[in-house]
Amino acid sequence: MTSGKPKAGVLSHPRGLYFLFFTEMWERFSYYGMRALLVPYMLSYLLFQPGSSSATYKWYTSLVYLTPLLGGFLADRFLGLRLSIIVGGVLMAVGHFLMAFEPLPFFYSALAFLIVGNGFFKPNISTMVGKLYRADDGRRDGAFTIFYMGINLGAFLAPLVCGWLAENRSYHWGFGAAGVGMVMGIGVFLVGQKRIHADVEAAGNKLASGKAKQAEEHAPDPDEAKPAATGIAGIVARVFPVVMIAGALAIAGFYVLLLVRGQTSATSLIMPVAFGGIFVWMALTLLGIKGASRDKSTVIFVLFMAAVLFWMTFEQAGNTLNIWAVMHTQLRVGSFQVPAAWFQSVNAILIFVLGLPFAAMWSGLAKRGKEPPTALKMTLGLLLVALSFVPMVMGAAAENATVTRVPLAKLPPSLDLSTVDAGRLSWDAETGELAVRGVLPLFAVNDALSKTVDPRYLAQIEALERTAKDATEKKPLTVRLTDLPAGWLFPLDEEDARRLEATRTVDGASALTTSSKLDVRAAEGTAEITVRAALDAPVRGSLLAAGSPADLRDALRALEKKSNGARVSPIWLLLSFFIATLGELCLSPVGLSMVTKLAPVRFGSLFMGVWMLASSVAQYAGGTLGESWGKISPRDYFQLFVWIGIAGAAVLVLLVRPLRRLMHDVR
Repeated sequence: MTSGKPKAGVLSHPRGLYFLFFTEMWERFSYYGMRALLVPYMLSYLLFQPGSSSATYKWYTSLVYLTPLLGGFLADRFLGLRLSIIVGGVLMAVGHFLMAFEPLPFFYSALAFLIVGNGFFKPNISTMVGKLYRADDGRRDGAFTIFYMGINLGAFLAPLVCGWLAENRSYHWGFGAAGVGMVMGIGVFLVGQKRIHADVEAAGNKLASGKAKQAEEHAPDPDEAKPAATGIAGIVARVFPVVMIAGALAIAGFYVLLLVRGQTSATSLIMPVAFGGIFVWMALTLLGIKGASRDKSTVIFVLFMAAVLFWMTFEQAGNTLNIWAVMHTQLRVGSFQVPAAWFQSVNAILIFVLGLPFAAMWSGLAKRGKEPPTALKMTLGLLLVALSFVPMVMGAAAENATVTRVPLAKLPPSLDLSTVDAGRLSWDAETGELAVRGVLPLFAVNDALSKTVDPRYLAQIEALERTAKDATEKKPLTVRLTDLPAGWLFPLDEEDARRLEATRTVDGASALTTSSKLDVRAAEGTAEITVRAALDAPVRGSLLAAGSPADLRDALRALEKKSNGARVSPIWLLLSFFIATLGELCLSPVGLSMVTKLAPVRFGSLFMGVWMLASSVAQYAGGTLGESWGKISPRDYFQLFVWIGIAGAAVLVLLVRPLRRLMHDVR
């Protein structure tokens, strides 16, 4: 092993870093490939409303970032880093392949496998990167930036591949490709085991596992023998654990009060109570740490709050910004239809292009003694991500300014348009026109139509669904629908028939001749439907549309197509991603490096899990806000994140100096 100061430069890093780079690249390929498709799949294929899709998205993404806390703890105390990474990778591969199957039980089972697998994988591979370097090695920040580029290389490639497959094959092909990526990641990690282990030992660290690791790291951290900070910084360190406990109890108590008043469901208590319990646990952990080590650990938890606000805003990319790309952005370039999922690659390629210049910038500033403190870098990141939503506000204002109209003689009295698409849909009785501001999305059409379906017809569709569960190609089953509403038509047209794999005959004459999962024989007021498989969401959606008033259905479908003229330039979205990326480079790799430098040795993986918890809280909070999509206008929705980010940055800038003192010798 060579002695002396490590050489600078990208090629000076241990070779083990690059095995971890490619392992993480393929794992992120699998995650971001699936994430790029998840919300559009729920809205366009499963026909969820935005509230339901955001609720599912927030549960999935918040749990994905919550389980690393448990995974880090198990790695620290029982499994060790290597075994945890392998177990996590296998579980995630299973989850991705389950997403390739259509029925809903597979969908929810897949999400569960992905959540648990990520908990074992994510915190431990980041901790392993830190173990490739000595504590005082100046290459650490650069290493995490390089590692972060691996994350974003996978995140760049995944939406391109999985999005193209979803667009040209099916969503399930895209999900299957994500599973292949996870298998590749496991393979790279297994091949590089010996090299990684040698580099960790060369840095004076160990990858002990289980009880051996627990015994090795049981001793107090050396910083606990050093004096704690005094003054305002010392007050922050002493008071903050108490603030964490009080805040946790207050939030949990608030949700309990809402439940008692009947204003929320019991399931809404789960995550606030879980987060509250973890905050109390971490506060008690902080109180058990002494001296300068507690000061350093406190910094992690204070900046945790800034990270929550940052990721709550930034991670709208996978949810509401994804919806904006699919439903409100101009996607046609000449004769080519750009897959909306490709926008999910923009942030990643920008990270890949700008990552090295940023790493060089931090290194250069550090050599001249002018590197900004970690808290200031994160303040800048938070401000930039807030400003990234300014272009979205402007784009949404432009989209909202376009009004599209179609004729509609009358509106069903049961339909209250103020509750549809944030009140952007309206009907003028004098002119006999149905109008929409901006683009009328598919979910709004389905929402409006569902409010007009006769309950008796709906009961027949539910009976058909129950029957279809037992149907097979060899044993098809037939259900007779009676007293159909006037104008009943299913499938709606030839395009609908091809999509549903359905054949329709009218009074014995074939009207549509596609092959199929179901055959429909329609006569006056009745229909016989023969099914050869369980009904999927698209079939159910078309059946519900068929049961709505024909004039309203035709008007809404015409308005949906015509309003696509309100789609706005992709420049707004691209500019938003660019500004947000600058913010991410100021916060995310810096935060990962900070945790490895500030966390006590015996809590290394646990505190990395805590850092991932910031994303969990952010995903839950951001997803909860996302449930209001379609209830408030896109312009008003995007404005929320501008003001949230600016307010958070203003508070954090006041804490920069105290936090710098609490970090002691770490910069």
